[in-house]
Amino acid sequence: MNNNLNHNVDPKKVRKGILISILVILGLILFFSSFYTIESTELGLLSTFGKIQDEAVTDGLHVKIPFVQEVRKVNIQRKKVDGKENSYTRDVQTSEVNYTINYDLVRSNVSKLIKNVGEDYHNKIIEPFIRSSMKECFGNFAATQIVENRDAVRRDIENMLRHTLDSTYFTNIQFQITDIDFDDAFENAIKEKQVAEQNALKAKNLTVQVEEQAKQTKIKAEADAEAMRIKATALENNPKLTEYEAVQKWDGKLPEYMLGGTMPFINLK
Repeated sequence: MNNNLNHNVDPKKVRKGILISILVILGLILFFSSFYTIESTELGLLSTFGKIQDEAVTDGLHVKIPFVQEVRKVNIQRKKVDGKENSYTRDVQTSEVNYTINYDLVRSNVSKLIKNVGEDYHNKIIEPFIRSSMKECFGNFAATQIVENRDAVRRDIENMLRHTLDSTYFTNIQFQITDIDFDDAFENAIKEKQVAEQNALKAKNLTVQVEEQAKQTKIKAEADAEAMRIKATALENNPKLTEYEAVQKWDGKLPEYMLGGTMPFINLK
């Protein structure tokens, strides 16, 4: 029975079926590998036999030749990179500077950037320019000037980067200094200076306050003296005012003694 079944199976048909299955699988692989998608945050660099095309592929669904063409996806979102660099000030104080740099890639030239520089463009181009710009700008300021006006140094570095970095590849450059760590001895000296300045300011404010109080006291005394002088002159020139003043001072009580048999109208005491 089994021998009859084996005789009924045609080896050629079996091989043909296997071959067809393999071809179908290969066809499906080739079909699906011919399509690729690029996200809105990416650009595609299409290369044929390893040679990158000059024009990048934008977002959407695209077709390529399997095994002949390859696609490299490059993220084109705004770059934010943190770094650290040591620099010397004009008065030879050492400083460890933490910074953040933000920049955009020029989309129309991303393909050229990758072809000429490679994907490690930040380490190859950006960082060396940051290093040289920071050393030059920090060298233009004394350490105390940097402490008092750090933003001036930051602006100088940012402007230098904007002028020296190739605008063909990079744009919208922003540079921020997040922290400056000077030598401990220098930082202690700065703190002592700040405390001394604060104490001096307090003493100055106290002196101003005392002087102002003395000035007000003097003004009040002069005003009181002038008022007394005016009053005395008025009493001297007008006797009737004397009687008026006496009336104003009278408490309404009659005197307790008689003088010469006459009762005075008021007690001038």
